[in-house]
Amino acid sequence: MIISSENLEQLKNLIDEADEIGVVSHVNPDGDNLGSSLGLARALRNYGKSVDVLGHDSVDDYLKFLPDLEYYKNDYKDSYDLLLILDASEFDRIGDAQPVAHNSKKTAVIDHHLGGKITSDLNIIHPDAPATCQLVYEIVDRLDLPLDEKTASLLFTGIVTDTGRFMYYGTNRETFDIAGKLIDAGADKDFIYQALYQNKPIKTLKFETDLIANAEFIDNKVFAIASKEKVDEFDVQMGDSEHVVNILRDLEGIEVSMLLKEYGNGEYKVSMRSKDIDIAKVARENGGGGHINASGFTIFDDSLESAANKALEILKNI
Repeated sequence: MIISSENLEQLKNLIDEADEIGVVSHVNPDGDNLGSSLGLARALRNYGKSVDVLGHDSVDDYLKFLPDLEYYKNDYKDSYDLLLILDASEFDRIGDAQPVAHNSKKTAVIDHHLGGKITSDLNIIHPDAPATCQLVYEIVDRLDLPLDEKTASLLFTGIVTDTGRFMYYGTNRETFDIAGKLIDAGADKDFIYQALYQNKPIKTLKFETDLIANAEFIDNKVFAIASKEKVDEFDVQMGDSEHVVNILRDLEGIEVSMLLKEYGNGEYKVSMRSKDIDIAKVARENGGGGHINASGFTIFDDSLESAANKALEILKNI
Protein backbone atom coordinates (compact mmCIF):
# COMPACT_ATOMS: atom_id res chain seq x y z
CA MET A 1 0.00 0.00 0.00
CA ILE A 2 1.45 3.36 -1.03
CA ILE A 3 -1.11 6.03 -0.08
CA SER A 4 -0.33 7.66 3.25
CA SER A 5 -2.78 7.32 6.14
CA GLU A 6 -2.94 11.11 6.32
CA ASN A 7 -4.02 11.40 2.67
CA LEU A 8 -6.62 8.67 3.12
CA GLU A 9 -8.06 10.39 6.17
CA GLN A 10 -8.22 13.69 4.27
CA LEU A 11 -10.00 12.00 1.37
CA LYS A 12 -12.47 10.28 3.68
CA ASN A 13 -13.33 13.60 5.30
CA LEU A 14 -13.85 15.23 1.90
CA ILE A 15 -16.13 12.38 0.82
CA ASP A 16 -18.14 12.30 4.04
CA GLU A 17 -18.65 16.07 4.05
CA ALA A 18 -19.83 16.20 0.41
CA ASP A 19 -23.49 15.84 -0.57
CA GLU A 20 -22.85 15.96 -4.33
CA ILE A 21 -19.70 14.44 -5.82
CA GLY A 22 -18.41 14.66 -9.37
CA VAL A 23 -15.85 12.25 -10.82
CA VAL A 24 -14.19 13.67 -13.89
CA SER A 25 -12.48 11.58 -16.54
CA HIS A 26 -9.88 12.85 -18.99
CA VAL A 27 -10.31 13.48 -22.71
CA ASN A 28 -9.86 10.46 -25.00
CA PRO A 29 -10.50 8.04 -22.11
CA ASP A 30 -8.62 4.75 -22.00
CA GLY A 31 -9.25 1.63 -19.94
CA ASP A 32 -7.54 2.89 -16.79
CA ASN A 33 -9.34 6.21 -16.93
CA LEU A 34 -12.79 4.72 -17.46
CA GLY A 35 -12.13 1.88 -15.04
CA SER A 36 -10.98 4.20 -12.26
CA SER A 37 -13.66 6.86 -12.86
CA LEU A 38 -16.60 4.49 -13.18
CA GLY A 39 -15.23 2.14 -10.51
CA LEU A 40 -14.75 4.80 -7.84
CA ALA A 41 -18.09 6.41 -8.73
CA ARG A 42 -19.86 3.08 -8.32
CA ALA A 43 -18.18 2.40 -4.98
CA LEU A 44 -19.21 5.86 -3.75
CA ARG A 45 -22.80 5.39 -4.94
CA ASN A 46 -22.93 2.08 -3.08
CA TYR A 47 -21.56 3.97 -0.07
CA GLY A 48 -24.64 6.19 -0.25
CA LYS A 49 -23.32 9.21 -2.12
CA SER A 50 -24.83 11.10 -5.05
CA VAL A 51 -22.22 10.86 -7.81
CA ASP A 52 -21.97 12.09 -11.41
CA VAL A 53 -19.29 10.91 -13.86
CA LEU A 54 -18.25 13.80 -16.08
CA GLY A 55 -17.57 12.49 -19.59
CA HIS A 56 -16.16 14.35 -22.59
CA ASP A 57 -15.73 12.06 -25.56
CA SER A 58 -17.30 9.02 -27.10
CA VAL A 59 -16.04 5.71 -25.74
CA ASP A 60 -13.97 3.63 -28.15
CA ASP A 61 -15.65 0.42 -29.29
CA TYR A 62 -13.12 -1.85 -27.58
CA LEU A 63 -14.23 -0.53 -24.17
CA LYS A 64 -17.97 -0.59 -24.69
CA PHE A 65 -18.28 -3.87 -22.77
CA LEU A 66 -17.62 -2.01 -19.51
CA PRO A 67 -20.43 -1.80 -16.96
CA ASP A 68 -21.91 1.54 -15.85
CA LEU A 69 -21.16 3.36 -19.12
CA GLU A 70 -24.64 4.89 -18.85
CA TYR A 71 -23.20 7.07 -16.08
CA TYR A 72 -20.47 8.44 -18.36
CA LYS A 73 -22.13 11.51 -19.87
CA ASN A 74 -21.55 15.16 -20.63
CA ASP A 75 -24.71 16.30 -18.86
CA TYR A 76 -23.35 17.47 -15.51
CA LYS A 77 -23.62 20.27 -12.97
CA ASP A 78 -21.64 23.52 -12.97
CA SER A 79 -20.09 22.69 -9.58
CA TYR A 80 -19.94 20.00 -6.90
CA ASP A 81 -19.25 19.81 -3.21
CA LEU A 82 -16.33 17.58 -4.17
CA LEU A 83 -14.82 17.03 -7.61
CA LEU A 84 -12.53 14.02 -7.95
CA ILE A 85 -10.16 14.19 -10.92
CA LEU A 86 -9.08 10.70 -11.98
CA ASP A 87 -6.02 9.65 -14.00
CA ALA A 88 -5.18 13.26 -14.93
CA SER A 89 -3.20 15.99 -13.21
CA GLU A 90 -3.19 18.62 -15.97
CA PHE A 91 -6.15 20.94 -16.52
CA ASP A 92 -6.09 20.51 -20.29
CA ARG A 93 -6.66 16.77 -19.76
CA ILE A 94 -10.13 17.34 -18.30
CA GLY A 95 -11.38 19.33 -21.28
CA ASP A 96 -14.71 21.10 -20.87
CA ALA A 97 -14.81 20.22 -17.17
CA GLN A 98 -12.15 22.80 -16.31
CA PRO A 99 -14.74 25.42 -15.20
CA VAL A 100 -16.36 22.78 -12.97
CA ALA A 101 -13.03 22.21 -11.25
CA HIS A 102 -12.68 25.94 -10.59
CA ASN A 103 -16.29 26.27 -9.38
CA SER A 104 -16.45 23.22 -7.11
CA LYS A 105 -16.08 23.69 -3.35
CA LYS A 106 -13.36 21.05 -3.00
CA THR A 107 -11.21 19.15 -5.50
CA ALA A 108 -8.94 16.13 -5.23
CA VAL A 109 -6.63 14.51 -7.79
CA ILE A 110 -6.00 10.75 -7.88
CA ASP A 111 -3.40 9.91 -10.50
CA HIS A 112 -0.25 7.97 -11.31
CA HIS A 113 1.32 10.43 -13.75
CA LEU A 114 4.19 12.65 -12.67
CA GLY A 115 4.38 16.36 -13.40
CA GLY A 116 0.79 17.51 -12.95
CA LYS A 117 0.10 21.18 -12.35
CA ILE A 118 -3.50 21.08 -11.09
CA THR A 119 -3.81 22.85 -7.75
CA SER A 120 -6.34 21.00 -5.61
CA ASP A 121 -7.29 20.54 -1.98
CA LEU A 122 -5.75 17.06 -2.02
CA ASN A 123 -3.30 15.44 -4.42
CA ILE A 124 -2.91 11.67 -4.30
CA ILE A 125 -0.35 11.26 -7.05
CA HIS A 126 1.92 8.20 -7.09
CA PRO A 127 3.92 7.63 -10.29
CA ASP A 128 5.19 4.36 -8.83
CA ALA A 129 1.68 2.92 -9.22
CA PRO A 130 1.31 1.26 -12.65
CA ALA A 131 -2.36 2.27 -12.95
CA THR A 132 -4.78 4.71 -11.34
CA CYS A 133 -7.10 1.74 -10.82
CA GLN A 134 -4.52 0.28 -8.45
CA LEU A 135 -4.72 3.47 -6.36
CA VAL A 136 -8.52 3.40 -6.48
CA TYR A 137 -8.54 -0.20 -5.25
CA GLU A 138 -6.38 0.84 -2.32
CA ILE A 139 -8.80 3.68 -1.54
CA VAL A 140 -11.84 1.40 -1.76
CA ASP A 141 -10.16 -1.26 0.36
CA ARG A 142 -8.70 0.94 3.08
CA LEU A 143 -11.76 3.21 3.39
CA ASP A 144 -13.96 0.11 3.48
CA LEU A 145 -16.09 1.23 0.54
CA PRO A 146 -18.37 -1.39 -1.05
CA LEU A 147 -16.62 -3.57 -3.65
CA ASP A 148 -19.12 -5.46 -5.79
CA GLU A 149 -18.58 -7.49 -8.97
CA LYS A 150 -18.99 -4.56 -11.36
CA THR A 151 -16.62 -2.32 -9.40
CA ALA A 152 -14.09 -5.17 -9.34
CA SER A 153 -14.42 -5.67 -13.11
CA LEU A 154 -13.91 -1.97 -13.80
CA LEU A 155 -10.78 -1.78 -11.66
CA PHE A 156 -9.40 -5.04 -13.06
CA THR A 157 -9.86 -3.74 -16.63
CA GLY A 158 -7.95 -0.57 -15.84
CA ILE A 159 -5.05 -2.45 -14.30
CA VAL A 160 -4.86 -4.96 -17.16
CA THR A 161 -4.88 -2.31 -19.89
CA ASP A 162 -2.46 0.16 -18.27
CA THR A 163 0.05 -2.55 -17.36
CA GLY A 164 -0.11 -4.13 -20.82
CA ARG A 165 -1.38 -7.38 -19.35
CA PHE A 166 1.08 -7.06 -16.45
CA MET A 167 4.14 -6.62 -18.69
CA TYR A 168 4.96 -2.91 -18.42
CA TYR A 169 7.50 -1.23 -16.17
CA GLY A 170 6.13 -0.54 -12.70
CA THR A 171 4.03 -3.68 -12.49
CA ASN A 172 4.89 -5.14 -9.10
CA ARG A 173 3.91 -7.90 -6.70
CA GLU A 174 1.19 -5.68 -5.22
CA THR A 175 -0.32 -5.31 -8.69
CA PHE A 176 -0.71 -9.08 -8.97
CA ASP A 177 -2.02 -9.31 -5.41
CA ILE A 178 -4.67 -6.68 -6.12
CA ALA A 179 -5.63 -8.35 -9.41
CA GLY A 180 -6.17 -11.58 -7.50
CA LYS A 181 -8.31 -9.83 -4.90
CA LEU A 182 -10.41 -8.25 -7.65
CA ILE A 183 -10.98 -11.67 -9.19
CA ASP A 184 -11.99 -12.95 -5.76
CA ALA A 185 -14.43 -10.02 -5.55
CA GLY A 186 -16.09 -11.07 -8.80
CA ALA A 187 -14.12 -9.56 -11.67
CA ASP A 188 -14.71 -11.85 -14.66
CA LYS A 189 -11.12 -12.22 -15.90
CA ASP A 190 -11.96 -14.47 -18.85
CA PHE A 191 -14.75 -12.23 -20.12
CA ILE A 192 -12.60 -9.10 -19.77
CA TYR A 193 -9.65 -10.68 -21.58
CA GLN A 194 -11.87 -11.91 -24.39
CA ALA A 195 -13.52 -8.50 -24.77
CA LEU A 196 -10.19 -6.66 -24.79
CA TYR A 197 -7.89 -9.02 -26.69
CA GLN A 198 -9.87 -11.68 -28.53
CA ASN A 199 -12.50 -9.56 -30.24
CA LYS A 200 -10.54 -7.40 -32.69
CA PRO A 201 -12.41 -6.50 -35.90
CA ILE A 202 -10.60 -7.36 -39.12
CA LYS A 203 -10.71 -3.70 -40.20
CA THR A 204 -8.78 -2.77 -37.05
CA LEU A 205 -6.11 -5.35 -37.84
CA LYS A 206 -5.81 -3.95 -41.38
CA PHE A 207 -5.53 -0.42 -39.92
CA GLU A 208 -2.76 -1.46 -37.52
CA THR A 209 -0.95 -3.33 -40.30
CA ASP A 210 -1.03 -0.25 -42.51
CA LEU A 211 0.41 1.98 -39.78
CA ILE A 212 3.19 -0.51 -39.09
CA ALA A 213 3.96 -1.00 -42.79
CA ASN A 214 4.38 2.75 -43.22
CA ALA A 215 6.41 3.32 -40.07
CA GLU A 216 9.82 4.99 -40.37
CA PHE A 217 12.79 3.22 -38.78
CA ILE A 218 15.71 5.35 -37.57
CA ASP A 219 18.50 3.24 -36.08
CA ASN A 220 17.00 1.80 -32.86
CA LYS A 221 13.89 3.99 -33.00
CA VAL A 222 10.66 3.85 -34.97
CA PHE A 223 8.05 6.47 -35.84
CA ALA A 224 4.46 5.94 -37.02
CA ILE A 225 1.55 8.24 -37.85
CA ALA A 226 -2.16 7.66 -37.34
CA SER A 227 -3.86 10.33 -39.41
CA LYS A 228 -7.53 11.21 -39.55
CA GLU A 229 -7.40 10.24 -43.22
CA LYS A 230 -6.29 6.71 -42.32
CA VAL A 231 -8.91 6.43 -39.59
CA ASP A 232 -11.60 7.34 -42.11
CA GLU A 233 -10.13 5.08 -44.80
CA PHE A 234 -10.34 2.00 -42.58
CA ASP A 235 -13.56 3.08 -40.84
CA VAL A 236 -12.03 2.76 -37.37
CA GLN A 237 -11.49 4.99 -34.34
CA MET A 238 -8.28 6.70 -33.28
CA GLY A 239 -8.27 4.53 -30.16
CA ASP A 240 -7.76 1.53 -32.45
CA SER A 241 -4.18 2.73 -33.01
CA GLU A 242 -3.22 2.39 -29.33
CA HIS A 243 -1.55 -1.03 -29.63
CA VAL A 244 0.66 0.00 -32.56
CA VAL A 245 3.18 1.90 -30.45
CA ASN A 246 3.59 -1.17 -28.22
CA ILE A 247 3.92 -3.58 -31.15
CA LEU A 248 6.67 -1.40 -32.65
CA ARG A 249 8.52 -1.06 -29.34
CA ASP A 250 8.55 -4.85 -28.96
CA LEU A 251 10.48 -5.40 -32.20
CA GLU A 252 14.02 -6.73 -32.05
CA GLY A 253 16.58 -3.93 -31.97
CA ILE A 254 14.05 -1.19 -31.20
CA GLU A 255 14.57 0.85 -28.03
CA VAL A 256 12.00 3.64 -28.52
CA SER A 257 8.77 3.79 -30.50
CA MET A 258 6.66 6.87 -31.18
CA LEU A 259 3.13 7.21 -32.55
CA LEU A 260 1.69 10.54 -33.66
CA LYS A 261 -2.13 10.69 -33.62
CA GLU A 262 -4.04 13.42 -35.46
CA TYR A 263 -7.17 14.52 -33.58
CA GLY A 264 -8.16 17.63 -35.54
CA ASN A 265 -8.29 21.34 -34.73
CA GLY A 266 -4.49 21.41 -34.75
CA GLU A 267 -4.14 18.85 -31.93
CA TYR A 268 -1.69 15.95 -32.25
CA LYS A 269 -1.15 13.41 -29.48
CA VAL A 270 2.25 11.73 -29.24
CA SER A 271 2.58 8.35 -27.51
CA MET A 272 6.02 6.96 -26.70
CA ARG A 273 7.19 3.56 -25.48
CA SER A 274 10.67 2.34 -24.58
CA LYS A 275 12.49 -0.70 -23.25
CA ASP A 276 15.20 0.83 -21.05
CA ILE A 277 15.35 4.54 -21.90
CA ASP A 278 13.64 7.09 -19.62
CA ILE A 279 11.17 8.77 -21.97
CA ALA A 280 9.16 10.41 -19.19
CA LYS A 281 11.81 13.12 -19.04
CA VAL A 282 11.37 13.76 -22.77
CA ALA A 283 7.60 13.96 -22.35
CA ARG A 284 7.87 16.45 -19.47
CA GLU A 285 10.27 18.61 -21.49
CA ASN A 286 7.55 18.84 -24.13
CA GLY A 287 4.68 19.63 -21.78
CA GLY A 288 3.52 16.06 -21.21
CA GLY A 289 4.20 13.32 -18.71
CA GLY A 290 3.88 9.67 -17.93
CA HIS A 291 6.19 6.89 -16.87
CA ILE A 292 9.76 5.86 -17.59
CA ASN A 293 8.77 3.46 -20.38
CA ALA A 294 5.35 4.83 -21.37
CA SER A 295 4.81 8.55 -21.82
CA GLY A 296 3.26 11.13 -24.09
CA PHE A 297 2.73 14.77 -24.91
CA THR A 298 0.67 16.99 -27.19
CA ILE A 299 1.74 19.06 -30.18
CA PHE A 300 -0.41 21.90 -31.47
CA ASP A 301 0.30 22.75 -35.09
CA ASP A 302 -1.34 23.91 -38.30
CA SER A 303 -0.59 20.79 -40.32
CA LEU A 304 0.07 17.09 -39.95
CA GLU A 305 3.32 17.38 -41.86
CA SER A 306 4.67 20.08 -39.56
CA ALA A 307 3.59 18.22 -36.40
CA ALA A 308 5.17 15.01 -37.71
CA ASN A 309 8.46 16.80 -38.41
CA LYS A 310 8.52 18.20 -34.87
CA ALA A 311 7.76 14.82 -33.33
CA LEU A 312 10.35 13.06 -35.49
CA GLU A 313 13.01 15.58 -34.48
CA ILE A 314 12.26 14.94 -30.81
CA LEU A 315 12.51 11.19 -31.40
CA LYS A 316 15.85 11.50 -33.18
CA ASN A 317 17.28 13.44 -30.23
CA ILE A 318 16.36 10.82 -27.63
